[in-house]
Amino acid sequence: MSTNRITGTARQVGGRLRSVAGRAGHDAALRAEGAYEEALDAGSHVFGEARERAMAFADDTLESGQALYGRSMQALSRQASVHPLALVVAAGLTGAAIGWLLTSSSRR
Repeated sequence: MSTNRITGTARQVGGRLRSVAGRAGHDAALRAEGAYEEALDAGSHVFGEARERAMAFADDTLESGQALYGRSMQALSRQASVHPLALVVAAGLTGAAIGWLLTSSSRR
């Protein structure tokens, strides 16, 4: 639980208490202050919750990406061991294509 959520909840309760005290004493300024604090602290609470959810989503995304990367590297390793000549030819063609692109762009 983040400090934003804890602080927001505590201040929200304080705002409600001020609002109730203002209603009991019919003090408009105290009621307005309580309502303002309650709204401000509700926002802080929601911000803390949204931040926690975003962090959890980012963590889940990172874990999924790492797992996918690991599986793809395993698949590539299997294919490289089954077809080593095809891997060498593909690497050579890729290098030739990059060299051709670099030299053709410098001639212009």
